[in-house]
Amino acid sequence: MNGFREKMMRFMAGRRGIDQFSLALYILGFVLYLLALILSLPVLSLLSTAVWIYGLFRGFSRNIAKREAENRWFMGWFGPIAVKIKQAHVRFKNRKIYLYYRCPKCKCWLKLPRNVGEKHVTCGHCGASFTKKA
Repeated sequence: MNGFREKMMRFMAGRRGIDQFSLALYILGFVLYLLALILSLPVLSLLSTAVWIYGLFRGFSRNIAKREAENRWFMGWFGPIAVKIKQAHVRFKNRKIYLYYRCPKCKCWLKLPRNVGEKHVTCGHCGASFTKKA
């Protein structure tokens, strides 16, 4: 088993491996494959296979600079979406403890503890003041 590990380490030396973009490609390929099974569309199955092959190509590529540039592009596009998803998850998880409001001026999320009555709130981002009932 130790010899196999060393061979794999030698094989992967100088290669990028799996990054966020490759992982997203694998997930997209899986979703396309499931849709192909549900809708009985062989074109989607072929497309999912192509997406998986491209993800594998990216993982085994030795052109690290180009793969990092692709990953930076992907994270620049997907990063804000991921942040919004994580924030929505936190708001949902804490929905019994806090009430969440949007600042009327800058639209940032603000949270107030539940059952504290009417509160004067100041936005930490833009400094706008308003009154909310919690």
